[in-house]
Amino acid sequence: MVAILIALLIFVLLTGAMLVTMAIHARLGEHHRGDDTNTSVRLVATLFVTMPSLLLGLMMNNAANTYVAVDRNMHVFATDLILLDRSMRPLGPSAEEPRKRLLAYVEQVLKDVPISRASEVSEHLLDEVGNSLRELRFDDEQKVALWNDARSLYRQAVQQRWTFVEQSEGWFPSPLICILVGWLTLMFATLGFRAPRNAVVISTYVAAAALISGAIYLMLDMSTPFSGPLQLSDRPLVRAAAEIRR
Repeated sequence: MVAILIALLIFVLLTGAMLVTMAIHARLGEHHRGDDTNTSVRLVATLFVTMPSLLLGLMMNNAANTYVAVDRNMHVFATDLILLDRSMRPLGPSAEEPRKRLLAYVEQVLKDVPISRASEVSEHLLDEVGNSLRELRFDDEQKVALWNDARSLYRQAVQQRWTFVEQSEGWFPSPLICILVGWLTLMFATLGFRAPRNAVVISTYVAAAALISGAIYLMLDMSTPFSGPLQLSDRPLVRAAAEIRR
């Protein structure tokens, strides 16, 4: 919702800046509409076209990298859960309890909205997996080695879980967004300063404002991969639950 409001605000600012300067141009004095003034305005417009483009490109790249990194870490997390279950199976009937709790944990995570949210229920279930695993005791050296491997995989899964939870709370500094919006607003204001007042020009500027606002919305949405229309799929965890049930 916040990303949508920011995108709408940016659209209004860009369109309004263009329409205002387009409307007041004809009312300015002759010395404000001379060739020297128009040349200076075009030079400033060129500067404001370059800088926002660079900043927007950097922010889009950062959002895309966050999205890809969280997706990769969620696949790694799901793989760790499958490997943890596989490492407990050779331990025999005594490992049935931690395996059941592991399945209960994965099923609870899939119920969490969003799945990156560290709810008390899911985190308690994950802790119970570790507690029940630590309570196991074996005399056979081979099973002790498998038990140690399982405990190592459990710690790795917990670490990976918190890694993608923390990464999913992506954000952009407010001053950076404000600077970008300020630059874009001034850019549209300077572009509209001497633009012809006709339907084609106005429609072009409105479409450009809508596309820029949409790009910023997608950038903000991609920085939070578990909310909005560009959400990451939960299929890796669904497959992990299916493998554990087998």
